[in-house]
Parts: sequence; structure tokens; C-alpha cells
Amino acid sequence: MRLFSFIKGQQMARIGIELDGKKYDFTRIWDYFKDIRGQHRLPEMYFLQVLLEMGMFNKKTIKEIITTVTNFRSLDDIKLSEPIRYDVPIARPQKIICLGRNYIKHAEEFQKQVPPEPIIFSKIPSSLLPHLGTILLPRAVGRVDHEIELALVIGKSGKYISAKNAFDHIAGYTVLNDVTARALQIEDIEEKKPWMRSKSFDTFCPMGPFLTPAEEIEDPHKLRISLKVNDEIKQDASTSEIVYKLPEIIQFISRHMTLQVGDVIATGTPAGVSELKPGDLVTGEIEKLGVLQNQVAADY
Repeated sequence: MRLFSFIKGQQMARIGIELDGKKYDFTRIWDYFKDIRGQHRLPEMYFLQVLLEMGMFNKKTIKEIITTVTNFRSLDDIKLSEPIRYDVPIARPQKIICLGRNYIKHAEEFQKQVPPEPIIFSKIPSSLLPHLGTILLPRAVGRVDHEIELALVIGKSGKYISAKNAFDHIAGYTVLNDVTARALQIEDIEEKKPWMRSKSFDTFCPMGPFLTPAEEIEDPHKLRISLKVNDEIKQDASTSEIVYKLPEIIQFISRHMTLQVGDVIATGTPAGVSELKPGDLVTGEIEKLGVLQNQVAADY
């Protein structure tokens, strides 16, 4: 079970769901569910963030909705066929928080040490880009790199969250590419400036296409994570190599700011980052979470 956002034809964004390899219009499933239950006052369901905010983005609730509907009608009439245009699964996160140097070998490839506590920084939500969208290389910024990452989405708000309770606050997982203007980042670091701008150009946060409920993933620290540029594998590792594990990350971040429903946390990238060029095809994949693919072009 994996959910996603999509646009078909001239319609507004809708929610889709993948079940046993087949894709369906979950927005229609929700409409049927409202009719069957006679709960017409429930909100329209066009965005996954609404499902999150209602506390209904979990495997048990979604299965209950689907079972209720399939007891009365077949889902075959709302099966999705290509072409559909994917949208980012969470279109309006309040925050996108990322971790730096959270894989030992990635730190080493830049002659750095793993930090004594997590390094966090942010990407601006306007940098979000959906699956199959085009990464645009800005003018005159020099080298731009890919960085494949496991990202989690917060489903329950909280502050001062304990590591013990951290998983209770995770709604699901997705694939994220922390695209980075590397030359600009290095310049800013050397001048002791913040380096958020190197992370936040338009299109620098490809994410998706799926948001997989947390219950579908037995252990997020045991997933293969990889990225290739064209046909060449550049990054290939396991999330078991993450230095600061997810409970530690959530505990640390929530000491400094309240985590809100829909917030995205990217957990760091493994070794193998490399420069992107116009015409490249970037394919990131995380086991069980799906494939995120984006073309690269010059923004001239």
C-alpha cells in the first residue's frame, strides 16, 4: 500500500493509491466511503496532508475505508491508467528539515568528521519538485550535486519528543533528492555564512512519488538506498549506515522546534554524490518506497 498525489488532464490534484501493483483514485474511494457511511460533512479529500491532519493516514484506517467501499462496489471503475502527472505527496509542508553528514562515508568523501550531534538545515518548500519533474540548474552557480535520502513525514505534532515515542509521530516514508549547489555551499561555508540558499533553488527538492504508511515498513533502517545518473550507479548503500537513527533525529529536532503534521525530515545522504549536467536522467530508489526520477536541464 502506497499513496501518492496526481493530476490527470485538467483536474485539480487528487490522491491516488497503489494496491497490489495497481493504482486507483483514492479521492473517489473517499467519496464513496462518505456516501456509504452517510458522513457528508467530512471534508473533500484532494490532498494527502488533509488525511494526515485528520489522523487517518495509517494502514488500519485506510484499509477500513477500502474494505467499506469494496463491500458495496468494485474498484475497477476507478482504476487509474497512464498518463497521469504526479504531484509531490506533501505539497505544502510547513518545514523541510535535513541532516548533514549522517553517513560516515559521505562525511569522509568531503574530508569531514561525523558531527558530535546532528547537523540540521532547511530547504524552502518552494524547492519541491514531483516525480518526473525537471531539475533546473541555475545560472552561474557552478557544480550542482544529487543527494538521495530517506525522508519521513510527521503525522502527529509534538515538541520534546522522546526517542522512545518517536515512531508514534511518523506517518510515512518517501524518497527525496537533496539537490545542492555544491560550489555555492562551499563558498558560503568558507565565509561562515548560512548555506540554505545552496539547498533551496527552485526544483532542488524532488520528492515522491509515493508516501508509504509507516506500518508498511518493518524497519526503516534496513532499506537499500541507491541513485544512478543515466545508467551509472553513483550512490548505493543501506539506511542501516545512518549514524543518527530516526528516533534520535526526531528527539533532537523536537528539542529545538515543534514538529507539525506534514513536516518533512530528510535523514542524510550516503557517499557517491556527483555533479549533474543538463540532459542527465537522475533515478533514485529506496527499497519498498519506490523510484523517484527526474530529468536535468539548464535554467538559461
